[in-house]
Amino acid sequence: MCEFESLDRCAAYVAARTALEAVHGATWPADVAEQAKRAAIEAVMATAESLHHDHASPARRRCVRTALVRAIELVAAVDVAQALGTELDDVQRTAGRSVAMLGLLLHSSANPFPEDECGLGDTRL
Repeated sequence: MCEFESLDRCAAYVAARTALEAVHGATWPADVAEQAKRAAIEAVMATAESLHHDHASPARRRCVRTALVRAIELVAAVDVAQALGTELDDVQRTAGRSVAMLGLLLHSSANPFPEDECGLGDTRL
């Protein structure tokens, strides 16, 4: 059961998709281009898959960990490209944000929603 009305309501998904868009809009060294694009696509796909699992479930955490690993691979590809002399500031910024948002999603997926102290039930946003 997904707590998001659409994927666009999840900041981690939007950040991963924005990083993918930045990757496809950038000029990459040939050696790194395919790895960066693959990592960005897989981060988006794993994030989307994670949102279809129940909150705080092992399946969601597995998918978010996979997305986080792929986002870190993208950051590494950016580092390699920059070491080779390619300027990728926009990709670096968006990839870093993706890692941060996925880290937050993983943290929130590891913790159940807190009980509402006023007895109002589910406190999800």
